[in-house]
Amino acid sequence: MDAITGYLSTHPAVLVTGVIFIVILILHFIFKNLVKLVLIMFFVLLAAFGYDYLKNPNKVAEIIKESVETVKSGINDVTDKRKSIYEDTKELYNKGKKVPGDINKLLKDSDKEADKEFKK
Repeated sequence: MDAITGYLSTHPAVLVTGVIFIVILILHFIFKNLVKLVLIMFFVLLAAFGYDYLKNPNKVAEIIKESVETVKSGINDVTDKRKSIYEDTKELYNKGKKVPGDINKLLKDSDKEADKEFKK
């Protein structure tokens, strides 16, 4: 064991090459399964589209147009909501910046009132 650690400490390029090889091997196995999943999903969608086309070939163009319009309207809704969330967050941030000053002002006012009460 000491011979291995001694060799790796004197030759760091071998250690780096080994680590890179192991990482590439791990990534290969991870993405190999991911690619299989993507291909299976693609073929399932292709089969569903083919079945729908064979079932009713005249309406396929209409269905595609409706789907595109639905996606566009969904994207527009999401962008509008994102913009409103951004504006609301910006407004809350600006209000949050004012809060410590307002609290300090209230505390100073209450300290002045307390001092007046104790001086009586």
